[in-house]
Amino acid sequence: MSADALAELYDAEMLSLLDKHCPVVKVRRKLSKLTPWFDADCRACRRRTRKYERRFRRTRSINDRVKWTKQLKVMQAMYEEKNRQYWRTKIRDSKGNSRQL
Repeated sequence: MSADALAELYDAEMLSLLDKHCPVVKVRRKLSKLTPWFDADCRACRRRTRKYERRFRRTRSINDRVKWTKQLKVMQAMYEEKNRQYWRTKIRDSKGNSRQL
């Protein structure tokens, strides 16, 4: 047998063994938002923060850095509050039903 024929035979045998012992399985994933509490307010706040960051990186000014860090703290506080509020509402709406939660 030629080298090409042996390679094809090897490939076919390996594929048949893989199909036998590790068959292809289709998996369905439920696509959902990673952060359901992230809304338009969060998006606008993040956009503002990145604007200040770009300005600081361009100018390297102390004032721009201070504005950026203040806005960053505001953004982080907003994220924490939105997250906390979302889960409180979710828990309150489930009314002790852990399956629904």
